[in-house]
Amino acid sequence: MKKFVGIDISKKTFDIYFEQEGNGSHVKLNQTAEDYKILLHLIDHDAICVMEATGNYHLKLADYLHQSGIKVVAENPLKIKRFSQMSLQRTKADKADAKLIHEYGRLILSSTGPHFWQPDVAEIGHLKQYDTVRHQLIKQRTALNNSEEALTALTNLNEEVTSVLQDMVPAIEKAIKQLDKGMLKLVKAHHAETFELVTSVPGVGAKTATMMICLTDGFKKFTPAHVKQFISYIGMSPRTFESGTSVKGRSHISKVGNSRLRSMLYMCSWTAKRSNQQCAALYERLHEKGKPEKVIKVAISHKLIRQIFGVIKTGIPFSNEFA
Repeated sequence: MKKFVGIDISKKTFDIYFEQEGNGSHVKLNQTAEDYKILLHLIDHDAICVMEATGNYHLKLADYLHQSGIKVVAENPLKIKRFSQMSLQRTKADKADAKLIHEYGRLILSSTGPHFWQPDVAEIGHLKQYDTVRHQLIKQRTALNNSEEALTALTNLNEEVTSVLQDMVPAIEKAIKQLDKGMLKLVKAHHAETFELVTSVPGVGAKTATMMICLTDGFKKFTPAHVKQFISYIGMSPRTFESGTSVKGRSHISKVGNSRLRSMLYMCSWTAKRSNQQCAALYERLHEKGKPEKVIKVAISHKLIRQIFGVIKTGIPFSNEFA
């Protein structure tokens, strides 16, 4: 029987819950190297540690456990939340959450077979850091532009405030361009062949190709055989809303996944409907059927994803003849 350890992670501490000889134990530890060692002494070496993939807070502990030979599952927090709702848990506390995660492992993962966490290779980890900071800067740029626009509605503008805003936006844009160059340089240094294959698909640009390589760990995490899983991972899988004979809601995509890549693929789809022969034909076919533009955009995005995974599978650049 598999033994599970539930770990609830926070920035400075983590709570663990495990069972020994039928008795439950709860321990609160700090996010320090000393307490990581204490954790190893508390749990069995063949135990499976389950935690939520909460931003970056889980990474150091997960890496330490992995290096120590302990199997780790870093689960999607939404799955834990749904399990909590199914269990009708009403208490929100670190101790209760650690126990809930333990129960999730014992009841769900023991029957489905867990996917064990693996650390990123160095360049993929660096790519993700680039992407995280770039995304934060883009949000800051948007906020500053909104502030500048709001200030224009005032009749008595403060010149110093306006000057500061006008100086900050170009500085952020310069930093974003620097990060874009760094990401592109890193991808071409370690994944040049894969990058050329992905960008050979008409409509797919350098930024989208870089993000695809980043999220798939160079197409090792999602191989061509797992294209459906990747579509689900980025939140572009369809969801049907029907029940009995009376409830007939519209189908829509799940949107539970990486929103940035979805946005990039949407933008690519609008380019692809002109430059990609198969996507153009798909657009015309769906447009004639009266499908909404959003539906067509999703369909073309799906087509692009399958074309990308197709060139990765064959190792041959995109060609209309074989698409």
